[in-house]
Amino acid sequence: MYVALWYKHGKPIHGRAWNNGGIVECSFPYLKNELTGAKDLGGQIQILQYKGDHNNLGYWYEWIKYKDRFEKADERQLVKCGDSLPIFWKDRATGGPLVGFLDSKTEEARFSHDGVAENLTGSILSEMWIIVRNLNGGPPFCDCWQRGGSCPKPPPPPPIPQPGPPPPRAMINEWMDIRAGDPFPTKSLIKALNKTLDTVPGQNADQYVALWYQQGEPIMGRIWNEGGKVAANFGWFNHEYNGNVGSIQVLIELSEYVRGFDYGWRPFKEAAVFGEKEWYPVHVEFHKGDISPCVLTVEGGKQILGKVDVRNERATVAFNGKEHIFVGPAVQEFFVLCRKSHQSQLCIQI
Repeated sequence: MYVALWYKHGKPIHGRAWNNGGIVECSFPYLKNELTGAKDLGGQIQILQYKGDHNNLGYWYEWIKYKDRFEKADERQLVKCGDSLPIFWKDRATGGPLVGFLDSKTEEARFSHDGVAENLTGSILSEMWIIVRNLNGGPPFCDCWQRGGSCPKPPPPPPIPQPGPPPPRAMINEWMDIRAGDPFPTKSLIKALNKTLDTVPGQNADQYVALWYQQGEPIMGRIWNEGGKVAANFGWFNHEYNGNVGSIQVLIELSEYVRGFDYGWRPFKEAAVFGEKEWYPVHVEFHKGDISPCVLTVEGGKQILGKVDVRNERATVAFNGKEHIFVGPAVQEFFVLCRKSHQSQLCIQI
């Protein structure tokens, strides 16, 4: 869930948004109803973003309990628009957590779900979470030092082993939404074969995993840094798409302190084996197959990042104006992006 903002008759209302297969969906409480789509909302929504880090912005976002909102008032600023504050009902007993809004004048929180809006007041709000701008230093486990930032303190040391099992880590593929032509991301991205490729003439040799949707179909392709901007390439229905492809997603490599798994490029013949194994393909399910990032070998040994349907043994990549297709035995020596559980870590699927 992401914090979202919408205006009704000029009045700001916070709700939640999420990514459904490349399509933005959202939910806002209004009166006694849940408003969800373009027909209900009749306009644009805004999603809270954090572009940069505490070094160049001077603040970082922090979630705190509503009851603690008056603490460290000189270091924190409430994130609000008008009288509306985003509020997170984390410990909702049934149906899972929700993001809604809190009216700061009436201290009434509203959450939307299943077609209705639920209103809450009183002591139950104390244990809910609101978001603030923290003006003091950087967040715990900040990784901006990896991008050349200067944190006020060095990265934390590895935790000291304690008796008993280690704490669980989340296992999730972290996709970041961008558009072709945006400034190239500063975060650590998943790079083809983790190196500069010996690739096809005319193609950038530093290629990163990207995902694009065309008529609801997931398409794996590549992006690269072109003069500080995002350039992209995808193949679909025998065509090459490398211009203004619109919204895309890029795969981020989570930091050592967060991730519960490691990425690796494995031969197709290893990745496609059924049953229990160490490495599993990173894929997006589609009714026609399972689509994974894949480095193909083409034109006398040149390597280039495209996609593979592991289930149907079919790999494709776009360059020089068309989509090149490989099936059957030709796919066996290509390399598929896979992941395995991080060693000595107890992982949970979220």
